Amino acid sequence: MDSLSLLVICLFYLTQAASGHHPTGNPLLMVAVEGDNVTLPCGIPSVKTCSSISWDMSAEFNLTDEIIKKEKPTAPSSHRYRLLKDCSLQITQLVLNDARLYTCKSGTLKSSVSLRILCITERSLPANDKKMELHCYLSTNKGADPCFNRKELHINWSSEDDTPINGSRFVIEHPHNCFSKLIIDTKSTDHHKKWRCHLTQNDLVKATISYTTTVEDGLEEVFATVGESVLLTCGNTSSPDMKWTLREKQLRDASSPDNGQIKASHVNQDSSLVISRLSSLHAGDYQCSHSTDKKDVLNKFRLHTLDVTAMPAGLRGENLTLTCALTCATECEKDFELTWSGSAHKGWQSELMNINNTLIKKLFLPESSVRSYEDITCSVHREGARVASKKWRAVDPLQTPAWVGLPLVILIVAGGLYIYTKRKRNKDAANDQPSTEMTHVYEVVQDDRNEEQQQQQHLKREAATATTSFYDLLQAVN
Repeated sequence: MDSLSLLVICLFYLTQAASGHHPTGNPLLMVAVEGDNVTLPCGIPSVKTCSSISWDMSAEFNLTDEIIKKEKPTAPSSHRYRLLKDCSLQITQLVLNDARLYTCKSGTLKSSVSLRILCITERSLPANDKKMELHCYLSTNKGADPCFNRKELHINWSSEDDTPINGSRFVIEHPHNCFSKLIIDTKSTDHHKKWRCHLTQNDLVKATISYTTTVEDGLEEVFATVGESVLLTCGNTSSPDMKWTLREKQLRDASSPDNGQIKASHVNQDSSLVISRLSSLHAGDYQCSHSTDKKDVLNKFRLHTLDVTAMPAGLRGENLTLTCALTCATECEKDFELTWSGSAHKGWQSELMNINNTLIKKLFLPESSVRSYEDITCSVHREGARVASKKWRAVDPLQTPAWVGLPLVILIVAGGLYIYTKRKRNKDAANDQPSTEMTHVYEVVQDDRNEEQQQQQHLKREAATATTSFYDLLQAVN
């Protein structure tokens, strides 16, 4: 009997390990972010009904608080707890106080889950210190969790596009596995910039959190592609007294490049600026401020524009040259880089050129038929992170608008000829019909005239006969 009990216990632990669950001595670790919804699994095997399942969470002084009993929530904030069909516990809208140890129970069997919240905070530094310090750590309801017994956990930093942070102005420190510092030499363009912290377990990302920094008197950097629309916000205001300036010149809806200003599409009711059909002329520093007070600046933006153009090359135009151009708002900084990707390896790339605050990198495609190329992309990188990109798509000459529209042109021409021919026939018929009718009328008139002449001649004969008879009568009388 003892051997059988030992076998059952061994099978239970093996089942727990295989399913990814752990007994109370080594609880399953789950990591989330504030505001998320999370589902904590119940690791008790062979549960036929959840009516025998209860959920507890750790409390002060090594006590526990009951959350679920007999399939119903019993906690004060019961609306955030829900027992699912597989007896797992769902918690919605996580808060920091939810980072505790949770235990699923059924009789003498238990299964625990350790829930941790990933946090980012910014350390306050003196105003004259041109550095920022961000802290990323795992937290419990009692504070940071050092994770001394969790060597498989690590914290990494990245930019908004998940590119690992790298550069001379960054310093990363790891006091322990579940705590990391990112120290940044601040630039004005770090304003409203996002930084990401990732917690990994055995090199697998378990949770990610973002943080947006603000810089006093800083400006938000925007990279946009030519042809698209851009929205620049003025802050939480809708005052009619707000104005937008570009290169210290006020923007108006009626302004145009001809008078030294750039045409702005329109200003919304919330004072945000909308620029549609972006061009390289829109690159520059923008700011939103009160029209009555130039010093009261609410928002500042530095807008750079990216464009890709194609130009035939060679004596007969058999080659193709693609030009990627980044028009910088002011000076192009040294950490800006342009790269080609996609089918770019089939061509030859030029060196990066800086001409009049515009970075240019060309791609020469030697083949005469561009149909062999897939999509080619030019990307802008800043400090290794991609901030904008634009694709050039190879166009099949047989699929160009001219070739696609050729059948339509043929149909239009054929239709035009048909209509012209039909109208001409109708016109000719119309011209012939009056002539025939007039001829008929003329013949009728002629017949009438002949009849009249015959009647007149007949009357004349009758008159002459009557005169002769009357004369003969007079002669007889005489």
